[in-house]
Amino acid sequence: MLEHNATEGNVVEVDEIKKYVDCRYVSASEVMWRIFKFDMHERFPIVERLQYHLPNMQMVLFDNDDDVQEVVTRSTISRTMLTEWFKINRESKVARSLTFDQFLQ
Repeated sequence: MLEHNATEGNVVEVDEIKKYVDCRYVSASEVMWRIFKFDMHERFPIVERLQYHLPNMQMVLFDNDDDVQEVVTRSTISRTMLTEWFKINRESKVARSLTFDQFLQ
């Protein structure tokens, strides 16, 4: 990566990967945590972004090189967290007692 120093007006090449590796210290305890796949950071409370949308107005994600016809005919497009919550509420009495965010848990 090239960095431009505005004060001196010159361009300096910076190896960001080498900078990261040179400055990183991994202790024995961190190594053990990683080997045993323990969580490195606490994640409480977990934040989940809930997608609320009008019927057939949900967000659709696709890559630029995807075929548009294939994207719009995907079966997963019509299934969102919100639509599945409504569906299970029609079918289950227990689910009707849950709010949308409780349903996801």
